[in-house]
Amino acid sequence: MKNLTLLLLVLLSLTAAEELVVDDADQLHFAETLLRRGEFFKAVLEFERLIHFFPESPLADEAAFGVALAYDGAGAYDVAAASLSQLIHDFNDSPLVPEARLMLGRSLALAGNYEDSRITLSELASEDPPLSSSPRAGLLHGLTSLPLWELDEAERSFQLTAQTFPDDPAGVLANNLVGITAKRAELPVLSPFVAGLSSAILPGLGQVMAGEFWDGVMALTTNAIWVGATWWAASNEETPTAVVTGLLGFSFYLGNIYNASHAAEEFNRRAVASLTAEIATAVRIWERENPHPITLVPEF
Repeated sequence: MKNLTLLLLVLLSLTAAEELVVDDADQLHFAETLLRRGEFFKAVLEFERLIHFFPESPLADEAAFGVALAYDGAGAYDVAAASLSQLIHDFNDSPLVPEARLMLGRSLALAGNYEDSRITLSELASEDPPLSSSPRAGLLHGLTSLPLWELDEAERSFQLTAQTFPDDPAGVLANNLVGITAKRAELPVLSPFVAGLSSAILPGLGQVMAGEFWDGVMALTTNAIWVGATWWAASNEETPTAVVTGLLGFSFYLGNIYNASHAAEEFNRRAVASLTAEIATAVRIWERENPHPITLVPEF
């Protein structure tokens, strides 16, 4: 009886094992399900499991691309870029390579490596004959200039994309973005030097010019207090006190000048930010009308 029970248990375990057999397609589907759920690191494990157990599978390149997508979704852009470089090297004949190269440029930019990102995107955009992702690479090349406030460079990239791909939807968008970036000539600009000089003449004036009214009032009030304290000490022949308050007041005066220059820089950034937001909105609307696997302007 005991031996019969053991035999039944063995047969049941073998049957269960047969039912749990997973092929590469099932494994990919499970990993993609985890990716859609936002369980990024679990998805990475499942994609890598497919690559490990099915190295000759025709789905291996999709799994490698899924690894990069999962890391990108998790915000690990450096790791995503490394995964994409490995994919391009290991599966150089894969139809996913054009998208992988585009995503590599994007991941490098999101990781703050703008120089390598621009090189990658420029090479992709200038492929002859163009690849499926070449027009979008030209767009993305221009978009990478926005976090650096380089609107002139962005406009040049958009112009080149519009001229190179005039009939492609990305080229049409690039032409529209040229018009938006051209608006920078209408943006209000405040020279940090002028703002600093204004606060040197009248403390707080530069801050007010930059739209920081209460900072300007505080700068004027603080400097007036130190000047008054120094004057009072000198009038009462409190020389040591006058020297100390004078030095402290002078440091606040210099800080007021620096603060005014910094306020002018922030004023200019806010003006540019309104324009970059308009560009980002135009790209997102275009992407809803022209869906692709890789979004050019991720939402955080």
